[in-house]
Amino acid sequence: MTAEALATPFLTAAEIDELCAPLTQRYAQTRHLCALLGVDSLPRRPDGLPLVGRRLIEERLNKTGTYKAPAGFNWSK
Repeated sequence: MTAEALATPFLTAAEIDELCAPLTQRYAQTRHLCALLGVDSLPRRPDGLPLVGRRLIEERLNKTGTYKAPAGFNWSK
């Protein structure tokens, strides 16, 4: 990883490709990242690349920050 990549607030295309391997289609990568990060949707660039903030990915993958997963099952109807 270069210093230029760390200076950007969003992941680069190469970093997203690495996280989503073997997926190559941008929409499939977006679905994979939404499931991985536990979000409903991600904004996308005009070329379809999902925009994922470095802070978001670091908090979710390292389990730090204020994010809390939904608690347990909801057994009521």
